[in-house]
Amino acid sequence: MESIWEAALLGLIQGLTEFLPVSSSGHLALGQILLGWEDPEANLAFNVAVHVGSLLAVLVFVRREIVDMLTRHPRVIVTLVVATLPVALVGPWAKALVEGLSTSALAVGILLLCTAGILLLVRRSDGGEQTIRTLPFGRALMIGVAQCLAILPGISRSGTTLAAGLKTGLDKESAVRFAFLMAAPAIAGAGLIMTLKGDWSNGGLPHLSLAVGTLVSFLFSLMAMKVMVAVVARRRLGWFAAYCALLGVAAIVFGA
Repeated sequence: MESIWEAALLGLIQGLTEFLPVSSSGHLALGQILLGWEDPEANLAFNVAVHVGSLLAVLVFVRREIVDMLTRHPRVIVTLVVATLPVALVGPWAKALVEGLSTSALAVGILLLCTAGILLLVRRSDGGEQTIRTLPFGRALMIGVAQCLAILPGISRSGTTLAAGLKTGLDKESAVRFAFLMAAPAIAGAGLIMTLKGDWSNGGLPHLSLAVGTLVSFLFSLMAMKVMVAVVARRRLGWFAAYCALLGVAAIVFGA
């Protein structure tokens, strides 16, 4: 039963941190290190499961945007494809680097400090006047390039895409919504890469642990997206910058 409670805790960590600007990969890696989850196959199977939970959550949360772009604004589909291309090209080549960094608390801590710096740059920004429907393809590509940084555990995907969106002229609401839309192919792609790599022995993890982790991740991912919308609207990103900085320092001390 202990593994089920640990799975629930790690699912909660994944769900809360996937869409808040604090790096889910960094938190999940640190959580597995602290809990002593040292079996690579078990971690791989579990990480795929909780990412499926987050993917389902984002599809539910942005369902109106998805229906809208499929039925009324197909240009947004092209914009999303352009923004996704960089990480689709870089992701498969970065597997070895990511795996090495994910087992190092020191490396994750340093990268969390980088996330804190990124958030500080845009903590009071209101962005520009562009919307997702009018975002130029060149600027969408720039946001996609920024998302590539989030392949590294400790760099927040939602934080980097949000910051890039604001800096390239998206208004606050559009920036956070576009970050959510970009999450769907990014999470699906990461899950696919992990799936193709694994042998699906589950590393000895009970199937119930995988199911619990997925469900908890789904529920808390939905909660995190609602919080993120409010945080951006009220310009409270500085809080998360401080949190990432403190956690980063703690991880560095622990890793050293």
